[in-house]
Amino acid sequence: MSPRLLLLPLLLLVPACVSEPSGPSEPYAFVGSWDCGVETFTFTSTTYNNGDTTYPIQSVRRDGRNYSLGFANGYVIALAAVTETGLTWISGASGDQFNCRRVK
Repeated sequence: MSPRLLLLPLLLLVPACVSEPSGPSEPYAFVGSWDCGVETFTFTSTTYNNGDTTYPIQSVRRDGRNYSLGFANGYVIALAAVTETGLTWISGASGDQFNCRRVK
């Protein structure tokens, strides 16, 4: 058998040994604290705090500068036009909308 044929199975295994970083390659643009007029909302990559209670984020969908965050019981909020200094917070349940500015 040719030495090249013996090396082929080893070459096929090399890509499987390369590890990919887990999670997003950079933090979400909405991560931080935001003064939304009614309260200061704080986001991490995995939680949302409305100034009173912290909720685990179950899903994040991104479309350009817009994000949809999914929570337990199907609750969804949208964060629209997220920039370094501002975003629009929108509730899928109540329709409330707040223009927010970054504080941290």
